[in-house]
Amino acid sequence: MSQPIPLAKILGHPEANGLYRFPIGAVLPGAIRLAGQDLAGKSALLKTLAKALAFPDWFGRNWDALADCLTDLSWHEGAVALLIDDAAVPETEAPDDWGALLAILADAAHYWRSEGRPFAVFLQGGHAAYPRVAA
Repeated sequence: MSQPIPLAKILGHPEANGLYRFPIGAVLPGAIRLAGQDLAGKSALLKTLAKALAFPDWFGRNWDALADCLTDLSWHEGAVALLIDDAAVPETEAPDDWGALLAILADAAHYWRSEGRPFAVFLQGGHAAYPRVAA
């Protein structure tokens, strides 16, 4: 089993943009916190993300519009850190929609890496495929 990555090596470092497993119960100051139960299903997760990230009125509430907003973020200054509590909930209850969301988030992280802007997503619960973070 690989060693956890120190949080300090991720936050503020665009080259480390990506999706990570974060310890359950750990606090991530400054993160945009989302409840996993609010992300169970396409409609719910699009609504929750739109509100949390203050998407503009033109957000079309579909996968393409989500990808567009996540790779624009002109209305949101600085680094982006999303913390998703109970990430096992949408993984179990809406696996197809959850998989689509994770792919879009990973693409956004990759895009912002090339732009030099920190963008990281931290998942609490489940998701053994992602690197662990030491909080």
